[in-house]
Amino acid sequence: MSFSFSGSLDISKSWMNRALILKSYEPGLEIIGSSKADDVQTLEKCLADLKAGKKEFYVGLGGTTFRFFALRVSREAGSFVLRGEKKLFSRPQNELINILKQVGVTASFDEEKTEFRITGNGWHSEEKCLVLTVDSSESSQFLTSVLLNSVKLPFDLQVESSKVTSESYFNYTQKMMASLGFAIDDLFVSQGQKLLPQKFQGEVDVSSFASLAAAAVLAGKVHLTNWNKFSLQPDMEFIAFFKRMAINFVTEDNNFYISEQKQWSSLKANLAQCPDLFPVMAVLCAFAEGTSHLYGAKQLVHKESNRIEKTFELLTRCNFAVEKLEDGLKIYGNPAAKYLHRDIIHFDPDHDHRMAFAARLLQLKGFPVMITDPGVINKSYPQFYQHTGSLL
Repeated sequence: MSFSFSGSLDISKSWMNRALILKSYEPGLEIIGSSKADDVQTLEKCLADLKAGKKEFYVGLGGTTFRFFALRVSREAGSFVLRGEKKLFSRPQNELINILKQVGVTASFDEEKTEFRITGNGWHSEEKCLVLTVDSSESSQFLTSVLLNSVKLPFDLQVESSKVTSESYFNYTQKMMASLGFAIDDLFVSQGQKLLPQKFQGEVDVSSFASLAAAAVLAGKVHLTNWNKFSLQPDMEFIAFFKRMAINFVTEDNNFYISEQKQWSSLKANLAQCPDLFPVMAVLCAFAEGTSHLYGAKQLVHKESNRIEKTFELLTRCNFAVEKLEDGLKIYGNPAAKYLHRDIIHFDPDHDHRMAFAARLLQLKGFPVMITDPGVINKSYPQFYQHTGSLL
């Protein structure tokens, strides 16, 4: 099974969700680019409903959608209800309640964990400078959301946070805000800071492209026409991984060319700062020569699914030798691997788009994997099946 793709991809989901929150504070910010990802579409609707004076919102399954929007809503006076899927609310979310309590806002989940209720009069502080403690040990998104929503504050803000999980995404946020004239100095934000109104050019979704590029390595040919080698997205790390695996590709201006490879090397890599790459890199490693070790990403258990468990399940059901670790996987590559049984492998991605991407890669290699919830890819990259030659 092979495919060929030439064209552009949508703007990064991570970039868009950050940019949309910032634009809600500065209408003069003109976002250039768009995304069809469900998470982005959901956040756009929530922000439009908030502007229209609505009090109830649906945040879907997106972690950034919920965490960013919850703090955005809390800047307004009133009582609000955010409804979402149980799968989303079952992930670590209580830090939002802790953050909101410190800025004088009340928040709680209902007993069934389908609603998140927020009541307050916006952020306030009795002191000229509010010292806000944020636990970032489970996700950097809490800290990121605080900073995204610290525009035009009526007081100085000093944030204190210990070890930041996936710190690269937090750093990415700081650089985005700095490009709009917003200064964050050692987690200190001065009172009343505004964003500079300007055109804000989006970046191609590197996470999505990494999945498409991996598909090309296995069974295809890809020419991306809106590549940006200067992107600050953490998943740009896939370029370094490909080079270490002796995977060949060519970049020229805004073009990225990559095609099917006959062989590639194993990989030993720390994915602490780019955990979204884990499932697709694991599949590439399964067909590599030698033993690969993907490690350093304990936070994978708190993603849309437990990605360590689900990737282990997917590869072992396809008869690859894999060792499960606390922070990743050890994968014993088999370049000649084929599935010799007749049984179809029914795989549940467990609401996780990136697990569906990984399963699709195995389909491209002839493995009879049936994705039980194929529509889950709509969360970030709804065109993935089409771009990789599937009619799904």
